Amino acid sequence: METKKIEWEVVILVCSAIIMIAMGIRQALGLFLEPITQYMNSGKEFFSFAIGFQAIVWGIVTFFLGIILDKFGPKKVLTLGIICLALGIFLMSNPTSEIKLFSGTTLMGFGLGGAGMATIVSIAGKVAPVKKRSLAMGLVAAAGSFGQFAVVVPTMWMNEKFGWQFSLIVLSLISASLLLLLPLLNNTAQISERTKQFKEELKNTIYFSLKEKNYILLILGFFVCGFHVTFIGLHLPTDLISKGISAEIAGWSLGIIGVTNIIGTLSFGWLGTKVKKPIPLAFIYLMRSLTITIFVLSPPSATLAILFGAVIGILWLATVPMTNAIILSFIGPKFLATLSGICFIFHQIGAVLGAWLGGKIFDLYGSYQNMWWLSVALGIIAFLLTVTVKEKAFSVNSELKQPI
Repeated sequence: METKKIEWEVVILVCSAIIMIAMGIRQALGLFLEPITQYMNSGKEFFSFAIGFQAIVWGIVTFFLGIILDKFGPKKVLTLGIICLALGIFLMSNPTSEIKLFSGTTLMGFGLGGAGMATIVSIAGKVAPVKKRSLAMGLVAAAGSFGQFAVVVPTMWMNEKFGWQFSLIVLSLISASLLLLLPLLNNTAQISERTKQFKEELKNTIYFSLKEKNYILLILGFFVCGFHVTFIGLHLPTDLISKGISAEIAGWSLGIIGVTNIIGTLSFGWLGTKVKKPIPLAFIYLMRSLTITIFVLSPPSATLAILFGAVIGILWLATVPMTNAIILSFIGPKFLATLSGICFIFHQIGAVLGAWLGGKIFDLYGSYQNMWWLSVALGIIAFLLTVTVKEKAFSVNSELKQPI
């Protein structure tokens, strides 16, 4: 294996910039649900399905690119991701047909597979020193959280002043500009000199992991995470507007999630160094259910919308570094991106259902009420599954002797 010559702090800074833009744009897609469906003169189900399909593409691509990342390093993976992300956003700016819109959202899925949260957090976990891994993963996750605010609020302003199509073109150009950062990642490749051994170890690791109870429980909980964040991120603005809340307040409710999630990600990351990580991770799922219950039972108001965004934001993406840190305690960094990729596929299956069912149920009933209650039930189930996970090193190809 080649020795990494680049300082890990530089990699974290580059990854933070990339994830800030990529996740910010992904979370801003809810602002385009209404104008795009009006432009195409269609119901919300097709756009919701397109975003759901994007989610599963994102998950599958993350897994395969995770194998490439584990073998060759991050630069090739990030290059592909940024190019696909920029092209996908550009295609969405002029959705003259369902095929064109679907192509754009699908390309974005490829882009997020190469430059999305799961990939970036895996890179952070691999390049940082052992004692800094949890901190590094928390920092890039916090950058992704800040991106939600840094992108959503300006996008909301551009939509109002210049139109949603102009906004998408600008976001496409900003995404493409991320390619300028990649030369800073020279000398980070990890090319295996024993390809056959790598393949054999990879196969054994995947086979063993998919039979390991603790890994399966973790995956099932992460499925619920995908359901929650995609449903809320895509449909919260429309839900609030349908209840008489202004589009501006709806946008701020979505944007503030990104601000408070910085607090949540760093706080839960710190908590994960003090107690067994499955405990705070399970607590996140339970608190989501409680927060949603209060939101649904309370009378709609601008204050409630902002408070809901602030509280749910604390519980938003803190699951990602926490989940990856638990996987690190199973296997170490060698196959982290691969096992995180498998976990993320299940996250994105949940995302597909969250996106599509949200649009389907709204078109059928004119309300998201049933989706909110389903989200509550799933959060409780995720809590019960995750709280039983035990952090212990796998017996196959693990680089660890004890939990990190």
